[in-house]
Amino acid sequence: MNYTEFFAQLFVIAFGVFAALVLAFRIIWPKIENYLLKINAINQSKLLTKENLQLRYTAYERLILLVHRITPEQIMLRNHDPQLSVGQFKQILIAELESEFNHNFTQQLYVSDAAWMVVRDLKANTVSLLRNTAKVLPKDATLDQYVSLVLKHVKELDVNPYDAALLILKNELTA
Repeated sequence: MNYTEFFAQLFVIAFGVFAALVLAFRIIWPKIENYLLKINAINQSKLLTKENLQLRYTAYERLILLVHRITPEQIMLRNHDPQLSVGQFKQILIAELESEFNHNFTQQLYVSDAAWMVVRDLKANTVSLLRNTAKVLPKDATLDQYVSLVLKHVKELDVNPYDAALLILKNELTA
């Protein structure tokens, strides 16, 4: 009989301990779960911030490259073909400029509105420069005359808009 009483008391104690553990678990678990969810949210927020920062850096990098590629010197150098007429050359330059701009159009999502407006206006002003320079030349003008007139106009500006745009983009990136 001793053994029976011993095992009965052992069962009661074990059942009581088990019931207490289950009750404690049910009370404490929501707090633990809430804590784990907060930690997970903080980690995801840090990861999202890091990814957004990387996207922002990449966007500014691409816009800086775009500004460099649409400078008259660069775009004319890449597309120079002495066999083209001034009109053909101008159209090729504008088409490439538009293509470069369209290729980087989505970068506006990751940069400030001011930075995007600088790039957009620079593109529009470059297209105007290319078109207006062709208009002031005589019909029989050579390609070299067109190129030199465009470059002369850019050099005569008090502030080079391409350098100014690069400076604005770099300053925004470090701000």
